Amino acid sequence: MVFFSLLAAGFLVFLLFPKVEPVYNERSKCESPIERQLYDALMLIGYAVPTQIHCGKYRIDLALIGPRIAIECDGKAYHSSPKAKARDRRKDKYLKENGWQVLRFSGRQIILDIG
Repeated sequence: MVFFSLLAAGFLVFLLFPKVEPVYNERSKCESPIERQLYDALMLIGYAVPTQIHCGKYRIDLALIGPRIAIECDGKAYHSSPKAKARDRRKDKYLKENGWQVLRFSGRQIILDIG
């Protein structure tokens, strides 16, 4: 009898206090403050901007799907070493071979031009 009372109480709590799902949108997938800043600026002027788009083994930071423009936001810490620059060149080559125009912006450019 106690089991069924607890089960009924649990069901009542479930009905009265349903689980609230987190709001999930493209902005929440941005991986850095500079990505969010550029995302916000593009949305403000009317662009729909999907984020973290998969293309082969790579991910595009921000994309304009119709014109196939891949937008990469390069923070100094992650993109300044020779190894990182070589990786970025390989990624750009792959994206271009798959029909994307690639635009790269440094964090400094984004902060100075938008911020």
